[in-house]
Amino acid sequence: MSLKPLVSVLMPVYNGELFLSDALESILNQNYSDFELILIDDGSTDKTPEILHQFARMDKRIIVFTHGSNLGLTKSLSSGLAKCRGEFIARHNADDLSEPERLACQVDFFIDHSDYGLVGTAVSKRKLPGQSESEV
Repeated sequence: MSLKPLVSVLMPVYNGELFLSDALESILNQNYSDFELILIDDGSTDKTPEILHQFARMDKRIIVFTHGSNLGLTKSLSSGLAKCRGEFIARHNADDLSEPERLACQVDFFIDHSDYGLVGTAVSKRKLPGQSESEV
């Protein structure tokens, strides 16, 4: 990728195989496409590395970085942030799902409101496999 994208989506992951494919697809299926997806594998011991590299082979916007051991979320975010090239940074967790218009809405907001430095999104909970309704 030679041109600098407007948005860098930063996703650290440690042993996230259970939800990772859905999380990645929700970013790759955005209706806004000027982004890079920076994936930090924080020393995963499950199938996370295979999943990350499979997606990276399918989409040139994905860049995978791997820690040899688990350094934790803070260090993973710091190392990932240093690799981001976008003007805007979007955070996404390995178990998050983003609506298809998430990035477009956020970019539009920042362009229209240059005095803002941070935006968030609404959250809705979902029932996870093995989770009871009371745990949602």
